Amino acid sequence: MPTQAKIEEVARLKDVFQKAASLVLADYRGLTANEMVALRERFTKQGLEYRIVKDTLARIAAHDAGLDEGFADLFAGPVGIAVGYDDPVLTFKLSEDCRKEYTHRYQLKGGLFEGTLVQEDEVKRYATLLSREELLAKLAMLLQSPMRALAVMLSGKIRELAILLGEVKKQREQQDKEE
Repeated sequence: MPTQAKIEEVARLKDVFQKAASLVLADYRGLTANEMVALRERFTKQGLEYRIVKDTLARIAAHDAGLDEGFADLFAGPVGIAVGYDDPVLTFKLSEDCRKEYTHRYQLKGGLFEGTLVQEDEVKRYATLLSREELLAKLAMLLQSPMRALAVMLSGKIRELAILLGEVKKQREQQDKEE
């Protein structure tokens, strides 16, 4: 018989699964307590959430949230979940960085990217995508470059006009001296 605490935890997880833009699951066994604290701080500083969940409760919550059965299958053993609510790429980038830092002790299992199931071997590919801020910066640069080119061209033409007017002035001064 389920306890009230387990029912509440399933409800919380279901809510997290439905609201999250991205989720990355990892096997964290082998990390020391200090490394886990550092890992959580790292995610928190980036505005992400990192939580440890029981696999059975997480499978129930995933099923209740209507997520793909393949996602529920990723919950095997104790699992750490990185949750991102805003920028889905950031969760994957940070998880991949942690995997590289804690090799063999922090293994990524897969996750969800805006509702799409991501298998373990695809996590690295999603981590290489540009983040929202990087995409916005690139877009601003692309929008700005035609204006910059126009400004450079116009300043060149104005410079040419100024040189031409300077030459015309010199010619008129010489003509005035000759007369």
